[in-house]
Amino acid sequence: MEKNGLFSQRIRLRHLHTFVAVAQQGTLGRAAETLNLSQPALSKTLNELEQLTGARLFDRGRLGAQLTLVGEQFLTHAVKVLDALNTAGQALNRKEEQTHEIVRVGALPTAALGILPPVIGQFHKQQKHTTLQVATMNNTMLLAGLKSGELDLGIGRMSDPELMVGLNYELLFLES
Repeated sequence: MEKNGLFSQRIRLRHLHTFVAVAQQGTLGRAAETLNLSQPALSKTLNELEQLTGARLFDRGRLGAQLTLVGEQFLTHAVKVLDALNTAGQALNRKEEQTHEIVRVGALPTAALGILPPVIGQFHKQQKHTTLQVATMNNTMLLAGLKSGELDLGIGRMSDPELMVGLNYELLFLES
């Protein structure tokens, strides 16, 4: 248990990147080129990793670097670790991107000019990290945009019920 704890504290991402690159490229020279490292620096990193694991991970010869049985087993774990880190980084990027949401609103011209200005002002006070994109259009385009997903919200006239199938709607006011 102590050896595993020491191993996990001393191993670095550069060890894993180097190991995976050599396994994928098949030679130290090509792996060094891929990683923009000198071949001596790459060899040093591989030697450090083999010391940390306490096992020979590659058989080096004229034909390149061939994974040993232990190397093949370690490769599956190294790839999983690098993939997990990549996935975590992507998730963090998505989370950053999601902090500024965009809501796409379609509205009839009369609604865009009459109803929306005070509503948008109140909305921005409550939802500072959300941008409203407002487009004016006729009722037919409004329904099409809502059904296709191009719009998140629509303000228009109630259509025939069969044209509203699949949409959630609420009566805001009656025209006189």
